[in-house]
Amino acid sequence: MQILFGGSSSGKSVFKAQQCVFDILQGGRNYLVTRKVADTINSSVRAEIIKAIKSMGLESEFNIPKSTFTITCSNGYQILFAGLDDVEKLKSITPALGVITDIWVEEATEAVRDDIKQLDKRLRGGEEDTPKRLCLTFNPILQNHWIYSDYFRTVGWRDDTTQIRLPNLAITKTTYKDNKFLTTQDRTKLENETDAYYYSVYTLGNWGILGNVIFTNWSVQDLS
Repeated sequence: MQILFGGSSSGKSVFKAQQCVFDILQGGRNYLVTRKVADTINSSVRAEIIKAIKSMGLESEFNIPKSTFTITCSNGYQILFAGLDDVEKLKSITPALGVITDIWVEEATEAVRDDIKQLDKRLRGGEEDTPKRLCLTFNPILQNHWIYSDYFRTVGWRDDTTQIRLPNLAITKTTYKDNKFLTTQDRTKLENETDAYYYSVYTLGNWGILGNVIFTNWSVQDLS
């Protein structure tokens, strides 16, 4: 399991999109890229992968049809896209060549625990020397989320931790400070965030505490 998470504009999705393109181009790997809602894929993670292909000047190496959720490399390996709206449909998704070796779940905090379990079952078969990989990318939300309970609390994660490497789990935390391509205007906006919860989560990339949401941004009104 690979987890890439952190604050806004930290470059984690851009990095993963570039890695996806590079892996497919090298051959031997097929990606299944998912989000909770299928309708959000075209304008988000698929667009990010297409942007990566174009920025590398690799348009001639990839077939990118407008009408299907499939991008095919000239070597036959593919990037497949699917929503988690109906996880059962994922059982029938098969690449044209080989098996699915990599699953990338963008905005993974939208998914429920069973979604990820079903996806993990898709990583089977193929060559023994090709490791299967499941990657979650997201901005952290609240510490009562199942991802925090399953993967962060169990390893004693702290806000000042940036990396953990275990045999079956790798976690990397990034913030806007790790993105050298970010504009000065974007940096200033993140640094000047006045809401304590949003500053902690979206600027510093920390998991939020439930109390901050319950006891802030409230007012007393006379509704009589």
